[in-house]
Amino acid sequence: MKTKTAKMLPKTADEIPNGGLYLQRVRCGKQNCKCARDEFHTAFYFFTRRNGKLVKSYVRKAEFGEFSHLVDLAAAERFARRRTLKTNLDLLKKMRQQLRDKTALINSLKVK
Repeated sequence: MKTKTAKMLPKTADEIPNGGLYLQRVRCGKQNCKCARDEFHTAFYFFTRRNGKLVKSYVRKAEFGEFSHLVDLAAAERFARRRTLKTNLDLLKKMRQQLRDKTALINSLKVK
């Protein structure tokens, strides 16, 4: 029997390796509610992947401001890491090309 584990929201930006906040229109299920007439409620959810599975966690209105700041911070950190990685890869490509050029020059001088 599977036990349902509580989906706790991350407390720091470092705990958010991926994911984002999304506004969803939802129904509460009560028969006389406005959502039964297709006037949906709105709620924010945090989506992320854990162990290859998509996980959805509800974000309370009281937590939304602080949590959205954490998600934005984590996204900015991911962007900075990707930019640094791209810069390093470009530099590595340039260095490899210089090495190939110098090797070709040395080989051409040896032949003569």
